Amino acid sequence: MTAHTTHAGHAEGQDHHGAAHGPHHVNPRPVLPATPQALTADLVDRITHPKLGGLFVVSGLLFLVGIAGVFLKVSGGYADRNTWGFYAAVFAWVLSTGCSAPILSVATRLTKGYWRKPLVRIAELFGATTILLVLLYIPLMPAIPPVTSHVSFWVNWEGAPQNAILLSVLGLALCGIGYIFTSVRADAAAVGDQTGGRKGLAATLAGQWGGTPHQWKVMRQGLSYLASFYLMFVVFVHFLVSVELAITLVPGWRDPIFPAFHAVSGIQAGLASLILMLYAMRRWGGYKDYLVLDQFWNPAKLLMSFTMLWFYMWWSAFIIFWYGRTPAEQGVLLVTGFGPYLYVFVTAFILNFALPLFMLVWNPIRVSIPGPVVASVIIVIGSFFDRWRIYGGSFGTHLVDGQIKHEVPLDQLPIFRMPDVPDLMVLVGALGGMIFLFMLAARMVPVMSLWELTEGQLLTRTKMIGKNQVVIIGKPE
Repeated sequence: MTAHTTHAGHAEGQDHHGAAHGPHHVNPRPVLPATPQALTADLVDRITHPKLGGLFVVSGLLFLVGIAGVFLKVSGGYADRNTWGFYAAVFAWVLSTGCSAPILSVATRLTKGYWRKPLVRIAELFGATTILLVLLYIPLMPAIPPVTSHVSFWVNWEGAPQNAILLSVLGLALCGIGYIFTSVRADAAAVGDQTGGRKGLAATLAGQWGGTPHQWKVMRQGLSYLASFYLMFVVFVHFLVSVELAITLVPGWRDPIFPAFHAVSGIQAGLASLILMLYAMRRWGGYKDYLVLDQFWNPAKLLMSFTMLWFYMWWSAFIIFWYGRTPAEQGVLLVTGFGPYLYVFVTAFILNFALPLFMLVWNPIRVSIPGPVVASVIIVIGSFFDRWRIYGGSFGTHLVDGQIKHEVPLDQLPIFRMPDVPDLMVLVGALGGMIFLFMLAARMVPVMSLWELTEGQLLTRTKMIGKNQVVIIGKPE
C-alpha cells in the first residue's frame, strides 16, 4: 500500500462554502458511518425501505403517456417527414441527457478520482436509460431516408443508415446494462446476506460471487473494459445520429466539426442530468450525509468547462459558414438556426451557454449545492431546444425528385412546425421514462456503491496538519 496526502482543497472549500452561506454550512466531505459493517447495514436498509416512491409512480404514468404518444405518431404515417423532426429531437435529447450521464462515472473510474465514490453508482444507473433510447429509435427508423436518396459514406449498403444506427444503439444499451450488472455484483451479495425480502433478486444479481481475489480482479478489469466501450459507443452514436439525422438531410451541409459539437453538448447535458439526480437523492432520497459539497462542486467544474466547450465547438463550425458565404453554406445557417428556427436557436444559445456560464464563473454559485443545480436545470432545458432547432430544421428540408442533392444549394427553407399533441406526449413520456428506468434500477440495487464506499473508508484517514484538515488516501499498487 502507498499513501499520499491530498491538497488542502477540501479545507479551503469548507471555509469558502461556510463564508458564502454562513450558518447554513455544508460539510465538503461525506459523513459516513463509523465502520464498514455499519456503512453496509445503513445502505442496505435504505434499499429495503426506498424513498421517492411517489416519483417512481408518477414517472411510470408519464412513461405510459409517452408510449401512447408513440403509437399515435406511428398511426399518423411517414408520408410527411417534417412531422418527425420533433420526435427526432426527443430521441437525440434522451441520448444527450440520460444516456450521456454515465460518462462521469466512466471518466472518473478510468482516472481513479476519489471524490467519485458516493456518486458513481448514481451515474452508472443512468445506463438503464439506454433501453429507452432503443425503444424510441425503432419507430423513427422508417422516417430516415434510404441511403440511395443522398450521398453517403455507406455507398450502396442496403438498409443503411437505419441498421447501422440500430446496431450502435443496441451496443450502447448492452454496455450500459453490462456496466451496471458488473458493478453491483458485490453489493448484491451483501444485500442477499443481510436481508431476506430480496434475497432471490440479490442472489440472481450476485451470481456465484464469493469475494475471492480472482473475482475482484476480474470485476475491476471488466469495469475498465466496459467503461471504455461505453465511452466509445456514446461518442459513436452521437456521430451517427448527428450525421444521418441532420447533416445528410440538408443539401450542401458539409461539416466535420458538427459531430464533435453534438457529442460535447451531449456530455454537458449528461453532467447536468446527473447533478439533478444527485440533488433529488440528497433532498428527497435520504442521502444527505453521502452527497455533500464535493459531489456537486467537482461536477460543477466540469459543467462549466463543457459549457465553454459548447460555445467553442459551435463557434468553430459557425465561423466557417459565416465567412464562407456560399449559397449552400448560407442555406445551412438558415436551416440550423437563423431561419424558421431562429427563436429556438436563440433560446438554446442562452440556456446552454450564456446563462449557465454567467452563473458558474462566480465562486459563491459554483462552490455550492443550489448553484450547480439551478444551472443544470437551465442546461437540460436548453439541450432540448438545441436538439429541436437541429432536427426540426433538418427533417423539414424537402426532396428534389426524391433526392437530397448536396451538389446544389437549398432552394426552399423548411417550415417551422410547432409540436402537436402526440409530440408533446412523447416528450413528456421520454422525461418520465428516463426517471422511471433510473428509479426502477435504484429499487433493485443500492444507490450508493457499497464496495467502493467501504474501500474508500478503509483506505482514508483525516488528520490536521497545522490549521488545515488533510485527507490521506492509501491506494493499492
